Amino acid sequence: MKQLEGIRVLDFSHGVAGPYATMILGDLGAEVIKIEKPGRGDVSRFLNMSPRFAKDIPRSGGDYFLTVNRNKQSVALDLGEAAGKDIALRLAGRADVVVQSFRPGVMTRLGLGPEAVRKVNPSVIYASISAYGNAGPLAGYPGMDVAVQARSGVMSLTGEVGGNGSPLRPGVSLADFSGGVHLAVSILAGLLQRGRTRKGSEVSVSLLDATMSMLSNYSVAVLGGGKELGPMGSGHPQIVPYQAFPTSDGFVVISTGTNKLFRALCDVLELSDVAADARFATNPLRVSAREEVVALISARTRGRSTAQWLSVFEANGIPCSPVNTIRQAMEDPQLSANGMIVEYEHPVYGLVRSTGSPYKSSAAEATTVRPPLLGEHTAEVLGSVLGMGADEVAQLRKRGIIEQSEHV
Repeated sequence: MKQLEGIRVLDFSHGVAGPYATMILGDLGAEVIKIEKPGRGDVSRFLNMSPRFAKDIPRSGGDYFLTVNRNKQSVALDLGEAAGKDIALRLAGRADVVVQSFRPGVMTRLGLGPEAVRKVNPSVIYASISAYGNAGPLAGYPGMDVAVQARSGVMSLTGEVGGNGSPLRPGVSLADFSGGVHLAVSILAGLLQRGRTRKGSEVSVSLLDATMSMLSNYSVAVLGGGKELGPMGSGHPQIVPYQAFPTSDGFVVISTGTNKLFRALCDVLELSDVAADARFATNPLRVSAREEVVALISARTRGRSTAQWLSVFEANGIPCSPVNTIRQAMEDPQLSANGMIVEYEHPVYGLVRSTGSPYKSSAAEATTVRPPLLGEHTAEVLGSVLGMGADEVAQLRKRGIIEQSEHV
């Protein structure tokens, strides 16, 4: 039995952050019913990089949609029609969790806000994710991942030391994915509390708050110590050495977070004089002498290839890594060994491989159900959850209230 088996999630979220949260819940065994707009679906169905996944958009979705929507059912339902809203509210009445990612106030205007849902389902966990939260001058303001990263200060930390000052977005959607993880944690906490009190609750996460939480290790220095930070390349403002160093054919990352590891590194690099130098005896001293320490290590690492240094460092227990490309990282046998690469058969695209769930449990075996086609489960869900007959479903479909995928 999977951890969340028996928990039903009604998912009104779209884009990345909300769908990532509900995918986490689906990975853990929850039944996730994804509500999508007929004819269009989730906006992420249109996000695509590979020509292979562009031949059936929006019905099958592009490669981005495939990455954040496994283990879900799709119901295509027009929330702009009274009948559609009524069906959505009835589904909410039979859900344990309702998730939405519209701007604050939108769901209330649709008649599907927390108060309306609680009237039909007092024990529901009503979860919301937005860019900036429910209060403050930016409440209700739209915000994409890149805007949140900019506002959070993350982009001011990204780039080469002493660069030209042009802001750089990190190569991953930190705000969206961290927001999704935090929302999933909030929902799990809400379910745990409900198990004790038998009462539902509202939980919410903003992308800005989630992103700022990843800057916690800098917060005390900045807020209480008056420190200002800037781009540090691959380095770390509080640890030295902790960055990528040049080799004869590329780069190798070295991260020695303790004095013992630093001395071991010096031994391997034949820098015994550096290890014995009182100026570098502790990490705070090395941080103060960052440029000199980095230069001394770089002069040595340039003499061998990345593969040679990795062999030496690994043999001596020194934390290190190559700087992989994304393809190299995805094909690393370490991922496959831990079940982090999954595959499934898609009715349109054939065999699809992607990253899987990072959550492992001795009590539940991980399974992967492919991402749904747009409206693929509409009739099935309306029948099994609401008890609608085939004639009623056919009438709703004829009126355009629902859509049922033909590719089943």
